Amino acid sequence: MLTVLDRLPKGFLTTDARHLHEILDGPTLIHLPGRQPDPLFVSILLHGNEITGLLAIQKLLQHYGERQLPRSLSLLVGNIEAARVGLRRLDTQLDYNRVWLPGDAPEQQMAQQVVAEMAGRSVFASIDIHNNTGLNPHYGCITELDPPFLQLASLFGRTTVYFTQPKTVQSAAFAKVCPSMVVECGQPGHPYG
Repeated sequence: MLTVLDRLPKGFLTTDARHLHEILDGPTLIHLPGRQPDPLFVSILLHGNEITGLLAIQKLLQHYGERQLPRSLSLLVGNIEAARVGLRRLDTQLDYNRVWLPGDAPEQQMAQQVVAEMAGRSVFASIDIHNNTGLNPHYGCITELDPPFLQLASLFGRTTVYFTQPKTVQSAAFAKVCPSMVVECGQPGHPYG
């Protein structure tokens, strides 16, 4: 179910979320080298209609162009099929941000593969990018109150939400291997997000 690449697919930087299925076969983990080898892990499009993460990554990578990234980046591009039709998830799918505990479903096995691979790469930190449906301020969410988690969240904004449920989210799974957080970036498609 998971494709792993060591370079960006052609067209990734200019393809909108609804057309990613034309260049990606499904959930894809992309490893990009940087000066610091321990990668930052970023997950985007775990919900297909939450496109801010894609827009932010495209803008960041366009900024660097051919220059080396300051830190290695591992990017998980999640629910391509839901993004194709602008939905959080398809009726036939599990929610990609509720599959991060072990289980028999292909989505759960994919999530475990991602965590294992990133743990093996000595992941530096994890950021899961989401959008809200309402007019909420931008805020970070953490599942641990340890200083590295609080510091990571403070880099995003003044408001941090601590949560312990659900335990099946990406940030909770990655909290076992590195500082992790969710960033809630307002409504989808707004440039300020």
